[in-house]
Amino acid sequence: MALLKGSCVKISDVTYEDIHGTSATEVAVKLDCSKTNPCTGITLEDVNLSYKDGRAEASCVNAVGRASGLEPSGCAL
Repeated sequence: MALLKGSCVKISDVTYEDIHGTSATEVAVKLDCSKTNPCTGITLEDVNLSYKDGRAEASCVNAVGRASGLEPSGCAL
């Protein structure tokens, strides 16, 4: 029986800044970090993305940091 292990990669201190445009997918921002090694120090600043003629979505899991001027909203960093 195989045991599932958490990620061995630790992502920290990453900034996404001044990003504008149209997403090819409905979920424009997806930060899906490891439960055992969550992403830390993530900054989303002035990110404005749309999807087709509507609103894009954002998803952040196990990510810690701050977001300002983020559209789509939905990432509680």
